[in-house]
Amino acid sequence: MIKKLSIKNFRGIEEVNDLEVDRFNIFIGDNGTSKTSTLEAIHFCFSPNFLSGRIKHTDFPNGNDNPIKVLIELENSINVNLPDGYTEQTVTCNKVFLGIKKRDKKTAGKIFSDLVTLDHIVVPDIPRGEKGYAVKRKSGSDFTFTERSLSLSQISTNELPRSFFYGKERDRQLQKGYNSSFSTIIDDLNWRFSRSVRKESEETGKPAEILNKIPSLTSEIADKVEFNKYEIFKEFNNRTKAFGIEEINLAILDSIAPYESAFLSSKKDVLDLPIKYLGSGIEMIISLLFLETLASMSKEKLLILIDEPELHLHPRLQEQLADYLWNISSRKDGHQIFVTTHSPVFFKNCVGKSGVKTFVTNREVKTNKILVNEMSFANGLFPWSPSWGEINYLAYNYVTIEFHDELYGFIQEKTQCFFEKDMDDLLEQKFGIPKDRAWIPEKAGVPQASKNVTLPVFIRNKIHHPENKTMQAVSFNGAELQQSIEYLIKVAQTVK
Repeated sequence: MIKKLSIKNFRGIEEVNDLEVDRFNIFIGDNGTSKTSTLEAIHFCFSPNFLSGRIKHTDFPNGNDNPIKVLIELENSINVNLPDGYTEQTVTCNKVFLGIKKRDKKTAGKIFSDLVTLDHIVVPDIPRGEKGYAVKRKSGSDFTFTERSLSLSQISTNELPRSFFYGKERDRQLQKGYNSSFSTIIDDLNWRFSRSVRKESEETGKPAEILNKIPSLTSEIADKVEFNKYEIFKEFNNRTKAFGIEEINLAILDSIAPYESAFLSSKKDVLDLPIKYLGSGIEMIISLLFLETLASMSKEKLLILIDEPELHLHPRLQEQLADYLWNISSRKDGHQIFVTTHSPVFFKNCVGKSGVKTFVTNREVKTNKILVNEMSFANGLFPWSPSWGEINYLAYNYVTIEFHDELYGFIQEKTQCFFEKDMDDLLEQKFGIPKDRAWIPEKAGVPQASKNVTLPVFIRNKIHHPENKTMQAVSFNGAELQQSIEYLIKVAQTVK
């Protein structure tokens, strides 16, 4: 599994060095701060097939010509087999490197060339000499090799984890297509059917009985729609006949590969409802469960990368999915998880658990550079940290009146300032918060004398005294709520 991650010059990321990750990794931050790009950089590093054709000019920041570099250090070294004449040599490697350069000349012998050239290799965990690497053969002689032999297209290994990226389109692993998990199942089922049919034919000397049932079933279905009256195929075959072509029919079941048109479905009365019609959120969960089931049966290690897993999911299912992902990452033989999220529900259900790390992506104000930093709640504001309001504020810069109330009540408890005047004086005299907001209290619905209070006291009164008709026309805005919370955080950090 991945231990450290470095990315350079990929989309919005200028440079991220030696980011230490864990079993379950959560990336949060504003839109446009390269959360998704971080996941895709990892995915590119572990999925070499047709990679050069997937790279676009927009993957280079501002269209520049600086090479993209992704370096991933593995938690444990893996065994990699390199060709050595008619045999192979085993080399231990602990890194995967992906370098992507814009092509500066045409590919020899090709009319069209890919935009980029790739340097995609595993890196040995032994020192490199001037002329490359060297390991001892069983005979005692040196087997020397360079980076050219370490290309992912040249080596063989079953110890690299398989990477699966769930972007905004969740259904790929449930569809037939190149390198999809579903295709693997369909191809295997078709092979099993073909083998069974061949075996029966060889034993009996005649076609397998099941093959005789397919025409009758097809005919029965055709009768339901009166297919023999369907004029288009009659006219079509009149035309093909003129060219000496044998009659063309519409096949609804492939007798050689009967599962070729199969799809996952959910039974609704007599209807087989395709999974995609259950909703994209459910579709993603089913796809993930399907993939993890295959991996557990084949004892594969997975890198599961999910961009915004909360999309189209009810909060209850978000909690359930978060628990499931943590469980499959925390097992001894578990998988490694990377997610981006804007959901406090999803985040709250993961934070604080063992093996979970949270990273915040943002832009540096002066340089506009993307920064990726680990978030820690080790020095939380409360004994019960992280609280819901704390998470919303620190993770998403989202201010809530619930967090304001939580801070205010915590400070009251710590300072024993339970009366409004005592709290107001504490905030002004000890912490320098000005009394610059007018507040008119009411007694039995009758307005009293106006007084100036601190912003936190004003907001607390507005929250807890909605019955005050005198002050209903006066309120606070989001910026004032944020300012008041910042005041209270400083006070809480002092008194805790």
